[in-house]
Amino acid sequence: MNIRERIERDLGTTLEGNYSLPVILIDPDGIEDEPYRAQILYDTLNINPDTGQAIISNNPIVSLRVSSLRRVPQAGEEWLFKIPITPSENAEKVDFTLSKTRAPEGGVSIGFKRYYLSRVKQL
Repeated sequence: MNIRERIERDLGTTLEGNYSLPVILIDPDGIEDEPYRAQILYDTLNINPDTGQAIISNNPIVSLRVSSLRRVPQAGEEWLFKIPITPSENAEKVDFTLSKTRAPEGGVSIGFKRYYLSRVKQL
């Protein structure tokens, strides 16, 4: 087994193991999948390009194993991600969409994709 195959296999533990949380995806056609297991990062550190000051962003980042997905979300598509609002298995699921300003990262070469999300505004 080569190193890339080994890494992809290990994603079953690193992304979908004990540290993971359930994420529901609804594709652009309205088809809802059973919950996937994913790693969710709730807060990220960003640098303001104008001031150089560190800013904490509360826009989650979801990492999903590509080989587990029925259909892989792509930049520009209208997907709905339902993720737990807190890092608890049974927390309330809240609606997010793909970020309009930051494209998904990753893919087949590393075995997972990282999705930057924006919370759906309730009317």
